[in-house]
Amino acid sequence: MEWYYIILIVAGAISVLLFAMALLCDNIAFGKRADKNPYIKYFTADEFGLSAEEVNIPHGLKGFFYRSEKSLNKLIIFCHGMGPGHIAYMNEIAYFCGIGYTVLAVDSKGCNYSKGRSIKGMYSGVITAVKAIDYARKYPFEKIFLAGHSWGAYSVLCASAQRKTDGVVAISAPTTPVMTIFKGAKKIISKPVAVVLSPFWYIINLLKFGFRGNTDAVKCAKKNKTPTFLIHGDKDDIVGPSSAVFYKADGENIFKLSVKDRAHNPYNTVKAEKYLAELLRQLKLGETDFDDFDFISATEQDKEVMNWIEDFFDNN
Repeated sequence: MEWYYIILIVAGAISVLLFAMALLCDNIAFGKRADKNPYIKYFTADEFGLSAEEVNIPHGLKGFFYRSEKSLNKLIIFCHGMGPGHIAYMNEIAYFCGIGYTVLAVDSKGCNYSKGRSIKGMYSGVITAVKAIDYARKYPFEKIFLAGHSWGAYSVLCASAQRKTDGVVAISAPTTPVMTIFKGAKKIISKPVAVVLSPFWYIINLLKFGFRGNTDAVKCAKKNKTPTFLIHGDKDDIVGPSSAVFYKADGENIFKLSVKDRAHNPYNTVKAEKYLAELLRQLKLGETDFDDFDFISATEQDKEVMNWIEDFFDNN
């Protein structure tokens, strides 16, 4: 056998092996559903005195219109981060309703209320955001805003480049799907291996979602020409400087708020983030008894940050 055939066979075998490794990492990250943890308390609309109108959107997506007595004819479409859908953000939804907005929160594919055997990938969130905007257009809302955290922040930024809205709030937004999985994978398989696998993650997203599957949220923030408010904690180690839209996007339409001494949930107080970190630590250890855990303290909002967000909506 000629030597170049041997090289081609070896190169092909290595490529297949690397693709399989990349596919395994992707499946670990996105290949399952994200439903609520039965041991964790999630606040409900009733606890905040909100009305909840069920919404069913084509392709198995489900969510709710949330309103308080103060809610008027302006809408905030809220997109959730990784986890059990929008129920993990009821405090924030209640805040927006309390300052006069209707909130439409739709769970992405494979999350809590919505159908799907798995999340599938990051771009699923963008699809959800776009479909939520299209659905909301059926109603005579005076204004429509987008807001999201983490994965949801990526979703609203990418959706804002496809659908015109009146403003976007993106909290702790990652740049691309590849950078997001790279950040998580390098802690387990080492940085050099993650670097080698990155092109294969790009291909996987391309196969799953087409050319939009690797959309860069930084480019979308610049392209949308819409008032865009980027918020980031200066101690965020989940979406750090190398993978955060906050540090890479600039433009006349982009406004920024860096929250001091805050990690991945900068809309919460320092104390709340410490409680949340402890909750996540206990979950990783397999704890199931949280009867004595202070969920109210773990979701305490930073009033100053929330006021900044409120001012942004009111002024756009």
